[in-house]
This record gives sequence, C-alpha cells and structure tokens, in this order.
Amino acid sequence: MALATLQAEPFNINVGYSIYIKVIAKNEYGTSQISDPGNGAIMVSVPDKPFLVMNDATITSDSKIGIFWFDGATNGGSPIVDYKIMWDQSIGYWVSLVEGLTDRVYQTSSTLLKGRTYSFRVYARNSVGYSVASSDLDILVA
Repeated sequence: MALATLQAEPFNINVGYSIYIKVIAKNEYGTSQISDPGNGAIMVSVPDKPFLVMNDATITSDSKIGIFWFDGATNGGSPIVDYKIMWDQSIGYWVSLVEGLTDRVYQTSSTLLKGRTYSFRVYARNSVGYSVASSDLDILVA
C-alpha cells in the first residue's frame, strides 16, 4: 500500500505513529491466510526537501562557491543522516557534486570558470531515503 494511502482517509496515520498490521499475500496460486498481527513498525517517510539554499558570501569568490541551507519542516520521522548536492556547470546536465555530507554548508573544491553560472540542488537523506530536491540555487562566478 502506498504511503500516501496510509496517510489519507480512512487511515490517517501520521509520521511517527506505531502501526499494527495483518498481511494477506496474493499470487497466481491464490490468497494466503491472514497473518498474526504484527507491531513495531513506525510510520516514516523521506524528509522534507531542504529549503533556503543560499550563497555563502563569506566563502564565495572568483574561484570557489560556498552554499548553506536549512532542513525542511519534518525529517520524515527518522533523523537526517546526511545530504547530497547535485550541480549543473552551465551545460544543462546535473551531476553529483558530493554525497555523505553531514554539515548544512558546503564549499566547492573544483576549479570554477569565471563568467559561468553554476546551479545547485540539495537533497536530505534519512533511513528511508533521499528527499526531493531543494529549489535550484544559481550563482554566477564573476
């Protein structure tokens, strides 16, 4: 069952709630018996996307870019483990810049080209997986 279905009527299960469940399996041979009720599952989802991804003017220069961001409103019921940053180097193609970042600040270590606009997207990850991408941040290296 889709997470959105469990969070909607008639279930209304919120992130962090404990879930009691019985399971029935179906395949080409038929339907199984109902399992004994299980417990211990906690409703979790991916975190909300990071927001306010911003240029860190104390770091950004003609050779490097610094960015920082804030966590979304919820962590999906599981602590945020780390962040991933994707970037587009003015070529219309997004690639991974860094993964496993544990701070909410990053400084590029690549040689940047003056006059080129670099775009960044940040993703937060918890035990379920990655959030959707933050809004894009575009920075012109001048």
